[in-house]
Amino acid sequence: MILCRYFVYFIIYSFLGWIYETCYCTIHEKAWENRGFLYGPCIPLYGVGATLAQILFVDLPFGWGDSYLTIFLGCSIGSFFLEYGTSYALEKKFHARWWDYSDFPLNINGRVCLVFTVCFGFAGIIVTQIIVPPVIEGISYIPGVLIELFALIFMFLLGMDIALTVSALTSFAKEFERINDQINKQMAERVEIWQANRVDAKVARIERVNGRKEAAFVKKELTAEKISEMKEQLSTEAVKQWILNATETQRGQFRHIAKFTHPVASTKALLDKGSSILRKKHKD
Repeated sequence: MILCRYFVYFIIYSFLGWIYETCYCTIHEKAWENRGFLYGPCIPLYGVGATLAQILFVDLPFGWGDSYLTIFLGCSIGSFFLEYGTSYALEKKFHARWWDYSDFPLNINGRVCLVFTVCFGFAGIIVTQIIVPPVIEGISYIPGVLIELFALIFMFLLGMDIALTVSALTSFAKEFERINDQINKQMAERVEIWQANRVDAKVARIERVNGRKEAAFVKKELTAEKISEMKEQLSTEAVKQWILNATETQRGQFRHIAKFTHPVASTKALLDKGSSILRKKHKD
């Protein structure tokens, strides 16, 4: 019974966290942003953090919740380890990041930073003093049988959401890594043909006039410029072809997962390009 009750708390706080992040990011980006790791309106990181804060500073009879300083320090330190651990686990599993603090001062590997750690400390005070009490009171009016039923329903829905998200992320990661490998292979072939047919002839003429040193520089500049142009063309064609062949469900899944930060720059560039093409297609 007690586990079911805390699982319902976890779902409520996860939903409230989703509302906060979605509203903030939608206002900031001026476009709808369904935040979080999952498809559904749930961010488990907030649920875990708020539930642990409730247990430590509200439910346990140690009086820790009587001091704002204790709550601030406990939530700050707890959020530090929770954020870092979650970010590390997600990147190891999916080779992706859902947040990156690299641009903020005093960050550690882009997973945590002092600014947000302090913010979560203050948020812990707000959660334990303002949000948790009415949630506990509201849940106390619900019969135990219904609490258990709600917990089972939420557990089923959350399990389905996790399974769908993991499946989509694994599938898209492999697909776009395959596209990336395909582009690199085609680039190698095109560069080899281009160098054989065009560059050598042009450089040979320059060599005769200006000497080998200047010719080598021109060859390098021409090659870099042409390679960049061809790779841009190839990647655009590859992503457009994937979007053309994808089902509407796949496109919807792609819109959801494309917001994460992929550690491989070339793969992240493909994901960003796909998002841009889909947004343009949607407007048209």
